[in-house]
Amino acid sequence: MKVSIADLMKDCSVEDLMIKTEDPKLTARVKKRVLAQIGVEEEKRIPTRSRAGARTRRIFTLALAAALLLSLGLVAYAVSSIHTARQQELRSDLSIDESHIDSYMEYEVPEDGDEGLVLLSAINDGDCQIVFVDVSPVTEEQLAGYPETTHFAWKLNGSLIGGQEYWGTATPRVRTIEILDDLDAFRKRVLEDAYDENTQTLTLSCIIQNSEIRKLKEANGMEEISLTVSLWDSAAQAAAGVGNISEWLNSQPSFGTVTFHPTEPETTSFDINFRYLDEQSGRELEIVSLDLTPVSAVWHVSYERMEEINSTRDQEELVVWGNAIDRMIRGTTFHFSDGFSWPLTSFGAMAAPYENGTVNPYVSWGWAVNIHDVQRITLGDAILWESPGA
Repeated sequence: MKVSIADLMKDCSVEDLMIKTEDPKLTARVKKRVLAQIGVEEEKRIPTRSRAGARTRRIFTLALAAALLLSLGLVAYAVSSIHTARQQELRSDLSIDESHIDSYMEYEVPEDGDEGLVLLSAINDGDCQIVFVDVSPVTEEQLAGYPETTHFAWKLNGSLIGGQEYWGTATPRVRTIEILDDLDAFRKRVLEDAYDENTQTLTLSCIIQNSEIRKLKEANGMEEISLTVSLWDSAAQAAAGVGNISEWLNSQPSFGTVTFHPTEPETTSFDINFRYLDEQSGRELEIVSLDLTPVSAVWHVSYERMEEINSTRDQEELVVWGNAIDRMIRGTTFHFSDGFSWPLTSFGAMAAPYENGTVNPYVSWGWAVNIHDVQRITLGDAILWESPGA
């Protein structure tokens, strides 16, 4: 015999359906949602046929309703609390409290469990604004296609490149910089670090150039930036025969749009003026200075024929000098007052633009350091910079 939940609830008074959470608004939302799910109107109360039958039936239906309320209430609470939990994880993973940094900002997360786009936090690494968001719903089946056919994209609303809105790639927030060549292992890492199965919530990082944010703020005169995030199914795009990515993404539903106030970079600069000989290539370069943020570093270096090589894009020479710069970076170690030493042995330049008379290799990492506590910077056995009190 098939019996619907709505039929079971016919003789139940909704005033007797009790659930209590710490948030009265959440209690009301959950109760309303459950009543809608089981097909009972909030004001409706149908009298029973007999007092004895009503009592027995009410005990059963109240137990069932309480279980439903508890179940859906926990789901609603989970969706709401996952955002707070992610904020706490990010704060811990980035070592925010230990590093005493000012360039990190947390945003207020919604109280309800609505699906869509939720702004978590942001940090400025001097070159980029790294914005962390939660998106839902994202199914495990969709994530199974990441990063081959399933992608995630963001755009700054109102920002145009070549007359078109520009979409950047958002990536799942994983807790390690380890490079995994095995796609299955990589997807497993994404599920472990960035995905919540119960709420189908995925945590993403959107890396946005500070220069793009400055241009947008100057164009519209507003301090807040509007950010949209979408799922990008490249297989569906190909099947639809749409070649332009922006055109396709603009035609698809998004997770939503949020506005945020960008954080300002926090930088300490060190004058170096050290000549470094790369033994492998025999090339010598001068380290002019270094700018350190809690999550990144930019070296300013110069070398022979630097302007000519970079202006003509001499690929052979750029590769030689690029490899020499990478070895310089990997030989660098930061030393702190508590005795902790941090060598950059696993890093290389993410970019090395030629600007303002120097080549400026840039490196970013996935946690924060206290830039005001650096006591010494070394390159191999050489001291590049040392605090007067060290």
